[in-house]
Amino acid sequence: MAARKTVLVTVLGAGLWGTVLANHLAEKNYSVILWEYFSDLAEKLQQSRNHPHLQGFTLNNHVEVTSNLKSAVEKTTFLVIALSSQHIRNVCKHLKPLLPRRKPLPIVINASKGIEPQSLKTVSEVIEEEIPDLKGRVFALSGPSFAREVARGVPTLLLIAGSQNGLIQTAKKTMEGHPLQVQTTPDRKGVELGGSLKNVLAIGCGILDGLRTGANTKAVFIIQGLQEIAQLIQKMGGKPDSIYGPAGLGDLIATGTSLESRNRTLGEKLGQGKDLSTARKEVPTVAEGIESTTSAIKLCQKYRLKAPLLTTIGKIVHQNQHPQTLLHAMGFNFDA
Repeated sequence: MAARKTVLVTVLGAGLWGTVLANHLAEKNYSVILWEYFSDLAEKLQQSRNHPHLQGFTLNNHVEVTSNLKSAVEKTTFLVIALSSQHIRNVCKHLKPLLPRRKPLPIVINASKGIEPQSLKTVSEVIEEEIPDLKGRVFALSGPSFAREVARGVPTLLLIAGSQNGLIQTAKKTMEGHPLQVQTTPDRKGVELGGSLKNVLAIGCGILDGLRTGANTKAVFIIQGLQEIAQLIQKMGGKPDSIYGPAGLGDLIATGTSLESRNRTLGEKLGQGKDLSTARKEVPTVAEGIESTTSAIKLCQKYRLKAPLLTTIGKIVHQNQHPQTLLHAMGFNFDA
């Protein structure tokens, strides 16, 4: 058996994705600390090695689970952030004074997706704003990656996006290994916008499922929706072609069609006529697309982009607008 590497990797967030990534890194013989905000959940995971939402999963014994943020990060070389996007800024405020005083600072791999509704910044931008010393060291990890499938060893292709300064290859090498294949791209802006906004389209796919439309309708919706996002990416300084890669179209194929998708499932319930409060209660884990719908509407207003699908999905989610209006936004002048 290979000797365990002395490099320490810290994963922030013991949700589905964070736990699976921590396990993946431990399987690669890294020393891993998994940080969880809630001490009772951290203690339970540390003792049982079982995650409540991962049936049949056993956490590698070389992953240490803790709720002590200081001890989790004070000696880390790589920092993987897998938190719900709404908590990123607050955690970074607490994280800044705890990072190692030595240079260089850790390489940060951001595995969270989202756009902050207040600032309209991507997650990586929020991290760099709160901890300026990390600029040039933050990379976005994105692509079609259901945590349960990765936990089962399903072959998965991800993108890691950021500055082409040599560190990106180190980040790629750290994350890559069965079942993850990792490719690099300099377009962090396009990858993050695509990864976040496709969650809005995944909700839209679910709405169409709830309306009991078919593959014909959903195919047109995906094409139109991706065109809207591509225009927004271009206006914001990213590369519009990024939306047609793994972090955009690839991710949307997974999240917009699979029963595994929280965003699609939430949308389906909305399409069935349920309000947001009811739909959220029936989806066991966080659907990131809810917050992204708010950000999408604000971005379209800021950049004066006409995006009827993104806008209509937001109104269905937050204003209880009738789900049939999504068909009208697509150009159909009749109901399903």
